[in-house]
Formats: sequence, structure tokens, C-alpha cells
Amino acid sequence: MTEPEDMEDRALRERLAGLREEPAERGFQASLHRRLVAAGPPEPAPGWDRVRWLFRRRAPWLWPAMGAAAGVAAFLVMSAVQPPPVPPAVLAEASRPLETPGTQVPVSKVAVIKLDFTADVAVEQADFQVSLPEGLSFWADGQELELRSFRWTQALNAGSNVIPIAVRGQKPGRYLVTAEARTGDQRIEHDVVLEVTEG
Repeated sequence: MTEPEDMEDRALRERLAGLREEPAERGFQASLHRRLVAAGPPEPAPGWDRVRWLFRRRAPWLWPAMGAAAGVAAFLVMSAVQPPPVPPAVLAEASRPLETPGTQVPVSKVAVIKLDFTADVAVEQADFQVSLPEGLSFWADGQELELRSFRWTQALNAGSNVIPIAVRGQKPGRYLVTAEARTGDQRIEHDVVLEVTEG
């Protein structure tokens, strides 16, 4: 061994000797235990540790309280998204031919016309248009709309696609409501005869 290596080895042994601890005095373990019990459990760290600690500690009353709060929240959400009540309505079917007498509806009522567009396959985008003659008006949210014709675009599912349209007559008479759907070069038409009566 060279002299520098001897010196490093000696320095390492001296450091290791300094790391040795004196044996603990008698009763140290018991006194440490007493001090830890007196101090109580440590405070949980902020974040999820605190949430888990709270659930473990308060579980007998926390779970029922959370269940009740979730029930109240669900009730409030369902109440908020429920649509307003629809005025008494008379349904008119879109498949009636022009020759048959139209469905009768009094002037004081709203008619919900259910247009049924049937598709053999699902369609990503179809253009719809519903036109009303003079004397009928679209009805939404308890109010009359000024539009005579309404256009929109939506997808069609394979099979039956029922689209409700609310209208109201302004004066007695027989009216023809026309509806059509276009997708590509295909065109589907519906004519609905609606008879508005006094009352």
C-alpha cells in the first residue's frame, strides 16, 4: 500500500468509529413510547391524505351525510332540467293524406304535429323545413313565433325519426302544413291537414 492510500484508509476508519452510538439508557424505549402516546397521532398531510383521514375518522356520520347531499343535488338538477309544462295539445299525424278531414283543434289549444321521417340507413346530415300557411303560427315556450317557415339540420337514425312541431291556429279554418327533409338527392315530404275550430 502506498502512503496516500494508508492515509485515506485511516481517515475512513476514524469516520466510521465516530458514527458508533452509545447504547440507549435503560427505560429509553418505555419513555419514548409514553411520549409518543402523549403526543397523539400526527396531523395528516394536506391533500388526499387529509381526505382519507377524514373519511376514516368520521365515517359513521360522513357517509350518510354525503348520501343525503348527493340525493338533494340530484333532485335539484332533475328539477332544473325538467321542461316547462306543455299546454293542452291535440296531436296531428303526419301520414294523413290530403283528402281525409284534418285533425280538429280549438283556437285556444296548441297542436303538436308529429312528423315521422323514416330512413333505411343512418344519415349524418339531413336538411329539414316546415312551412305554415297564413293563419297558423309556430309555438315555443308558451309564446307565438313570428316565423312562417323553419329550417334546421340534424342527423337521422336508421328507422323511425319522430320530430314534434308545436303550432297554434289564429282563426278557424282548414290548413295544410308542409314538411320536407332533404339528404343528398333524396327528398321526403309530409303534408298535414289541420282543422282549427272555434273554442
